Amino acid sequence: MSSSKHLIINCGASRITAATVSFSSDNLVVEKFVTVNLYYDYSNEDAWLSAVGDALRSLNKQHNFSGKASFIIPGNQVLTKTIRIPHVEASKRAQILAFEAQQNIPYPLHEVVWDSQVVGDDGVETEVLFIACKSNTINNFCAEVSQAGFSAKTINAATILDYNAIQFASPEQGEDVLLINIGARSTNLLFQNADGFFVRNIQLGGNSLTQNIADSLGKTFIQAEDIKHKFFSGDLNYSDDDSGTKGMSACADSFIRRMSQEITRSIVNYRRQKSGAAPKRILLSGRGALLSGLSEQLSTSQKVPVGLFDSLQNVTLGGGIDSDSSATLSLEISEIIGAAARDKVVDGAGVNLLPEAMQNSMEFAIKKPFLMIAAACFALAPWSAFVGYKQHSSDCISAAEAIVSVTRPLIERQSQIEKNAAQAVAVSQSIELIEGLKNSKTNWIQFLAQLQTSLNSAEDAWLDALSVKRDEPKNGVASYEVVLQGQMLVRETVGQGVVDQEVLSRRIKSLQSSFESSDFIVSSEPPIINWSSLRNGLNVLPFSINLVVDTSKPL
Repeated sequence: MSSSKHLIINCGASRITAATVSFSSDNLVVEKFVTVNLYYDYSNEDAWLSAVGDALRSLNKQHNFSGKASFIIPGNQVLTKTIRIPHVEASKRAQILAFEAQQNIPYPLHEVVWDSQVVGDDGVETEVLFIACKSNTINNFCAEVSQAGFSAKTINAATILDYNAIQFASPEQGEDVLLINIGARSTNLLFQNADGFFVRNIQLGGNSLTQNIADSLGKTFIQAEDIKHKFFSGDLNYSDDDSGTKGMSACADSFIRRMSQEITRSIVNYRRQKSGAAPKRILLSGRGALLSGLSEQLSTSQKVPVGLFDSLQNVTLGGGIDSDSSATLSLEISEIIGAAARDKVVDGAGVNLLPEAMQNSMEFAIKKPFLMIAAACFALAPWSAFVGYKQHSSDCISAAEAIVSVTRPLIERQSQIEKNAAQAVAVSQSIELIEGLKNSKTNWIQFLAQLQTSLNSAEDAWLDALSVKRDEPKNGVASYEVVLQGQMLVRETVGQGVVDQEVLSRRIKSLQSSFESSDFIVSSEPPIINWSSLRNGLNVLPFSINLVVDTSKPL
């Protein structure tokens, strides 16, 4: 028995692919599939959203796609970061992840829309895939979607959907596999093993080859893109010794070498982070996978078999889809298959970058024209009785005016409601950050209590100032230091050289060791002791100690 139809639209960097899918038992049916190219200067990333809007309107007008849909945005539009956090209850995970993410991403957290996917949990630490997109990008994308006549149910990231696709196509897959999906602007690398998966997005795609060709031939980017498609599809017939053939082949070889180097670097990074084995097989997806010589180069450099990923296993194509092009279609539709099969595979992966308030606003925007027409019809309904019942004309006119007056302020207030909804989302995100700070209050209370205990044990010592020094993250890890400034009372007679500085130094170092025993401190720097006060005859010895905070228990 077939399930209801579901529209999925993959908004790539160079084209949009849309499919209507449904499930018949455990078999996925692709009933309709349409591809629309994006026409814009690929070297200008800011022009992507406008081109997406034009393509969506084309889907609506020429192919009769409309209504609710699940959208997919490409990897170059999102930030993907693997973060390890302490194992906690799922209800508390978002707060801890928000705090850790703020230390590891280059944007303030309130400027992005984010979601997460758990990829591993050993009971001590939870490995989470943090995926975020700039709020401006999401807002503008939703505006284009709404203007084109669509309503977004979800906005997923293409980065992780290939995991669902490979699970659905080969559920019995047991060996370590690397799936490489080559897009126009970026390439997604998905490492799959028996314990889960690991994702990395590299900023190298088909546009990089286009730029090499443009630089080599002295052409514009758009001209080079056209030459690339014609040459590698065989439409340009050059002889093997022709200079054009040699130039194009040199550009292709350079691109393949760069891709091979990036993949090798990613495999090394994967093995270091996951302590896993190297992939036993490599699968290629995306239209860039058809580049001649790529699979041979990867097979040689990685010493593993390399093949094309068949995402159409367990998939039935509708009658309107050309089955002769199934080989190319299999490379283009993997993200859509992954989005459709998310709930059909074990531990399906995916995120939703669509704020709930934005979803409600888009749904209302689609209904608004129909509500206005209904309101207008309702307002005009009394006029049909005017001809037959002139005696009631006054009441009918009053009723019509009342209806119009009621609907007008509702329409005018809609824009204010949308603004308030956007502000509510921003305030909600700020509240989440404040709650994260509140949760760290317990750490401070315990830490200060431990400091007080150390001071009581040391005797004749006190703190004048305490400050926190936070350094910028290096290699994805932030560092924190607590700077303590205090004084120690010297009971011996000051002056005439009778004060033993070595004894006083040992007392301060003993106090420093006591501070280091705190649960929140991992080490400290040598204390800074100011002997000038003793030389001036004062019975106090100022000192300063820098304590290095454990990053797993930040203050």
